Amino acid sequence: MMKLSTVIITYNEEDKIGRCIQSAQEVSDEIIVLDSFSTDRTADIARSLGAKIVTQNFEGFIKQREASIALAEHNLILALDADEYLSPELELEILYTKENPTADAYRLNRLSSIAGHWIYNGSWHPDYIVRLFLKDKITNGGESPHDKIIPNKGTTVDRLRGILYHDAHDTIEDRIASIHKHSTVAASAKYSKGKRSNPIRMYVKTGWKFVVEYILKMGIMDGYYGWIAAKTTAQYIYLRESKIIELQKKEK
Repeated sequence: MMKLSTVIITYNEEDKIGRCIQSAQEVSDEIIVLDSFSTDRTADIARSLGAKIVTQNFEGFIKQREASIALAEHNLILALDADEYLSPELELEILYTKENPTADAYRLNRLSSIAGHWIYNGSWHPDYIVRLFLKDKITNGGESPHDKIIPNKGTTVDRLRGILYHDAHDTIEDRIASIHKHSTVAASAKYSKGKRSNPIRMYVKTGWKFVVEYILKMGIMDGYYGWIAAKTTAQYIYLRESKIIELQKKEK
């Protein structure tokens, strides 16, 4: 059987880190928490559940994920955020995969929530992301603030069916605060790469994103919270593009 290292990145996640670690204990041969000097009980809770704690200043999700992977003793890695946890079905699949590997990397089906309501449509689900992999077969990349684990050329990739639950936003206010923060980081990252915007582009992209999320991808089927998901996803685009325009004006 292959040995597996679970790596988790955290900052002030005392309400969620216990559930995350407990869901991964059965499949893990070691659990490492890379913590960004939490000021709550995150590290204490993780340590009490047998996790190894390493502290490092937060340098963005991409570098933080890369650093957590580098800490792992084993080549087979399960990479999690503190607000994610495995369904029982996914736990069984990972245990089976450790004994009967079919690929070098595996996409997990992530299901996210807003205020305790799971979002089954829009671009939110299905959301297949590589989170189980051989660390010598992937590259950690993406565009800030979002990290992405990218299989190297020639890497074989399979899908697992069990759900990776993502308790993303505790309240609607939390969701709104998140898109404000992440849109600022995204605008800065895009601007530094030469991306530019204008009011027409901003309004067209925002409106089209809402149509795609709510109508074409059936966000309407998720009721009120489907509307919130579609609206805030479109609002994220509006904020990102408007902040790029703001950066352009400051440069001039």
